Amino acid sequence: MGEVKTHDVAVALAESIIDAPAGSIKFYDGPDYHPAGFHYQCPCGCGTVGGVRVAGDHAWTWNGSRDKPTVRPSVLLSTKDGPHWHGWLTDGVWRSC
Repeated sequence: MGEVKTHDVAVALAESIIDAPAGSIKFYDGPDYHPAGFHYQCPCGCGTVGGVRVAGDHAWTWNGSRDKPTVRPSVLLSTKDGPHWHGWLTDGVWRSC
């Protein structure tokens, strides 16, 4: 399938990540009731769900904002066919590399 390019997509907080709009995120908490990460709908609109850890081992750095999250490093979403979408989440906006 290969990498899919998209335009900038704003984050929307979702009650459920299933069938949410492209770029939506839903935070999940760890055992300490603090955010441990979030699931997201692929910003390209294909319906694939990915995940980003913001706590614990191998976590992305996160600015602490649920409304306008920034994570580093970049986010790579892969499917069974290989790399699919790669980009940055900065100030609540997904941007393709």
